[in-house]
Amino acid sequence: MTPIQLSKHLLNITDIEAEASRLMEPGLRSNVNDGVLNNETLEANVDAFKQLRIRPRYMVDVSQRDLSVKVVGGDTIPMPIAGSPSALHKRFHPDGEFATGKGIRQKSTVMILSSYSSITIEELAAAEPDLIKWFQMYIYCDRNMTIDLAQRAKQSGYRALVLTVDYTTRGRRYHDIKNQFKNIYPKVNYNRYNVSQLSKVVAKDNVWRDIRWLKETTGLPIVIKGILTAEDARLAVDNGADAILVSNHGGRQLDGSPATLEALPEIVEAVGREVDVYMDGGVRTGADVFKALAIGAKVVFVGRPVCWGLICNGSDGVRQVLDILYNELDNYMTIAGTPTVGDITRNHIRYT
Repeated sequence: MTPIQLSKHLLNITDIEAEASRLMEPGLRSNVNDGVLNNETLEANVDAFKQLRIRPRYMVDVSQRDLSVKVVGGDTIPMPIAGSPSALHKRFHPDGEFATGKGIRQKSTVMILSSYSSITIEELAAAEPDLIKWFQMYIYCDRNMTIDLAQRAKQSGYRALVLTVDYTTRGRRYHDIKNQFKNIYPKVNYNRYNVSQLSKVVAKDNVWRDIRWLKETTGLPIVIKGILTAEDARLAVDNGADAILVSNHGGRQLDGSPATLEALPEIVEAVGREVDVYMDGGVRTGADVFKALAIGAKVVFVGRPVCWGLICNGSDGVRQVLDILYNELDNYMTIAGTPTVGDITRNHIRYT
């Protein structure tokens, strides 16, 4: 894959997706762009946004806009948009997560580093000390491994741990089987651990009290990623979670599960007054961000779009993806009569 120069024809995320898809070989393209089984949940993530209409309010002073929000860990970021975790960025660009981190740092927002990354916790921290970093992880069969990774993240200046709870085993990804994609990267240096199959090391006996154990052991805020029901959101918060990241793993785990936008309202209602609620999945435009904020998400995380930008042009492509979403959101807020993120409410949307 040869990085391209940014050009006028890459105007939006759809353009960047198309260009990135053209640059990838078929096996990698399918691995990145597809979900599991029949792609039902993957497609629902995108389609759910189309079921909402924006209700603009006029004669509002929008001469000055403020898109900033405060997040877990105490940082204030200039926009409610950040980078969701995804694996092995050196598949997409030679600089991998170094380039991703640089692009996100230039926009002063959050990057969640995947524990299944091409570089280590410490390498990203050394390269990007000013980047707001969170670390995504699981609870592993080896609890010592769990604590080692968490403590290394804390010592390296990561501001929060993002505990993924929807990976008890790997979803059935028929596209990878057809493309024999699993044989392309048979072994990864998993933050100094040699792991051939992630599903073999992630524990299957996790319970909610493990959240409190992890939090008490590390002292870091815990964001729970993968929640899709009010019941689980309530249990997570009751057991010490500091925030919820509503996610269905980008449609890559349980096909037929709700789109994240569909799950978001009940979770906001259940816990939104107590902790931050974030979401990812299917976000392709600033209008999508606006709609998620209107339902009650505080920050929207994007995964595939960041990867597509990285494929197209390294750190500049990542920055361009965030620029596009920021500028589109700012435009929507201006026209809809919402000068600050806090002004966006459910009164600004309706279902079709």
